[in-house]
Amino acid sequence: MEVDDLKGRIAEALVESIFRRASYRVARVGRESSVQGLVKVGASEFSPDFLVWKQASGDSPDRHLHRLLTIEVKYRSNLPEFIKRNLEPLVEKVRPQWPELYCVFVTDNPEDARSCFQVFDVKNHMPGTAPILLDLHQLPGLDIFRTTVEEYEGLVRQIFPLLGSSGRDS
Repeated sequence: MEVDDLKGRIAEALVESIFRRASYRVARVGRESSVQGLVKVGASEFSPDFLVWKQASGDSPDRHLHRLLTIEVKYRSNLPEFIKRNLEPLVEKVRPQWPELYCVFVTDNPEDARSCFQVFDVKNHMPGTAPILLDLHQLPGLDIFRTTVEEYEGLVRQIFPLLGSSGRDS
């Protein structure tokens, strides 16, 4: 297994754990999952890594309402380069089948004052405009605490350097 693939799998495990800590239920549905065929729509080979859900908040009398999200996780050592070259084609590819997708980018080299966990909302992206990435704890409505994200950033900063340098930008 290549180092970048290993970092990608670790990134997925960390993001999964963050969502579980935020009281979401998590199901793996990506290409590596046996349930991919159950949720796949259309001919594309793309499936998000996770479906996550938790009980909808509010005063609803129906306790069976849940908020369901699709999550793709990507590790990138050079996130700005990936965003510049590859994000728009990714959006074009996945938006028709997964318009509500959230891409969580994990990087061990975040820009100054940015998190190792940044999220991109496919639904709110306007083609041809600069993509907006928020630190994971800043995305409204997810109810993910900054302290949780900071704890997992500590793990990224401890684990990823032990695995060596990488060059994955695509």
